[in-house]
Amino acid sequence: MKNLLRLKKYLLRYKRKLLLGFITIILTNIFAVFAPRFIGRAIDILQSRFVIQDVLFNVGLYILFAALGSLFLYMVRQNIIVTSRMIEYDLKNDYYAHLQRLSRDFYNSTSTGDLIARGTNDLNAVRDFLGPGIMYSINTFFRLLFAIIAMLTISPLLTLLALLPAPFFSYAVYRIGRSIQKRTKSIQESYADITALLQENISGIRVIRNYTRENHEIRKFRHLNETYFAKNLSLAKLQALFFAILTALLALSLIPVIWVGGISVVNGTMTIGGIAQFVIYVSMLSWPIISIGWVTNIIQKAASAQTRINEIFDAEPIITDALAKETLPDTSRGEIEFRNVSFHYPDNEKQNVLANLSCTIEAGSKVAVVGATGSGKTSLVNLIPRLYDPDKGMVLIDGKDIRTIPLTDLRNHIGFVPQTNFVFSDSIANNINYGVAAAGDHLDAIIESSRIANIYDDIMDFPDGFDTMLGEKGINLSGGQKQRTCIARALAWKPEILILDDALSAVDTSTEAGIFEALLEKLPETTLVLISHRISTVKNCDRIIVLHDGRVAETGSHDELLAKNGIYTELYTQQLLEDEIRSIS
Repeated sequence: MKNLLRLKKYLLRYKRKLLLGFITIILTNIFAVFAPRFIGRAIDILQSRFVIQDVLFNVGLYILFAALGSLFLYMVRQNIIVTSRMIEYDLKNDYYAHLQRLSRDFYNSTSTGDLIARGTNDLNAVRDFLGPGIMYSINTFFRLLFAIIAMLTISPLLTLLALLPAPFFSYAVYRIGRSIQKRTKSIQESYADITALLQENISGIRVIRNYTRENHEIRKFRHLNETYFAKNLSLAKLQALFFAILTALLALSLIPVIWVGGISVVNGTMTIGGIAQFVIYVSMLSWPIISIGWVTNIIQKAASAQTRINEIFDAEPIITDALAKETLPDTSRGEIEFRNVSFHYPDNEKQNVLANLSCTIEAGSKVAVVGATGSGKTSLVNLIPRLYDPDKGMVLIDGKDIRTIPLTDLRNHIGFVPQTNFVFSDSIANNINYGVAAAGDHLDAIIESSRIANIYDDIMDFPDGFDTMLGEKGINLSGGQKQRTCIARALAWKPEILILDDALSAVDTSTEAGIFEALLEKLPETTLVLISHRISTVKNCDRIIVLHDGRVAETGSHDELLAKNGIYTELYTQQLLEDEIRSIS
């Protein structure tokens, strides 16, 4: 329940609307509780010689008070339920904004399906608490309060008899409520598992079909779905028991009331109208008492859901602007320096990926980083835009420690094309213009960057050209086309530093060479950091850095490194042999 206190700031944001809802709840209950008095009076008038006008007057007052009660109930819903929707809107915006702030390591350990489940199913459960939960909780309190006061004015003894089941009711709420919360949390976790499996299967449907594993995945989904069904069925049975107990206790409370009340009418100490009015009040308590069980269920579900949502809100990004105090000029030089850098991934603290590495990449130079698989190439370039921070040492751009530069400012100067290419389900033009879309339409920049990335001719072959809509994850593009589209996106950004992390692996050698030549020609002042396994491309770079076990093993031009007859020569010779074998086969 403490987790729900985190919602306090959202409730305070709409305190005026909630206060109005609180006032209308009081008013609707005042009119609802007063209305039965006129029924009692009308019945008592009918017992003796009566004037029809008196009966109609009391019936009319009953209708008026019931109508006013309904009107204020409508106002209650307009204020509290609408407010819950507004808070849901704020919560979803805050949830999504927080996800945007979290660092890469968070997403490495959290499934997409689980995040979707928390942002939809769990948030809906919280909204139910903020709307119906709060409304019916307050309404139940005042309905019980006003009804019991009215009952006491009629007969304290009958009121005591009507409330005899209350201790049993409280015990049932306590015991069953705890069990409901546990089962609800388990259901929400199962729902997250189903969402995660569904998202993973849809994303990997081509792999599943290639390996004919459809039946295997269907069995996995069926197992999770059966578990989810069984848990929901178990909760439904418990809730049915809960409501049955409440209804039974309410029905039992009427037996002594009617018995003792009937005796009182016979003895003349109570009128028929009075006992009728009292029975109406007892019946009026039926929904508030039953709603206590319903509200308890809502609160328990919300508490479990908010616990899961808080786990996301409590996750803090590791990469922050805590030390930010510098800025880069609009046109920075683009010099990069790694000074005694050591780094390991959060989930593998025992093994350093980079170890006491130092090197400098001059501004405007074209530098290639090569090495065997696992030598630390990708880890090295991931440090430049601060996707990760080094454990020791520092990375500097133009002599400034990048941890002292605001992330937005730093990344505005860097174009980064990672190994894994991603395009949005949008037009090709919007994909290329993605980084600068806020500045308006840049058709010239889009065309120029697409020409440099050697994707322009491919785009023009599509019927709609740059307006061609891409399917999910660029399904209507080849692997090479997706890579070149991502390169064009980075180039349209017009960065001072361009990082290509094995971003040309899906294109042929001649296309890769053409792109590299265009980069040299069109971006002479841009600092290029290129990771590639093709020596035929990297040999044209100004300098080549060879990594081995997270350290700089060799550095120099292509010819200089071949003269050293070291690791680079071994890589070069191995690639020549592979190319020769490939040409023969």
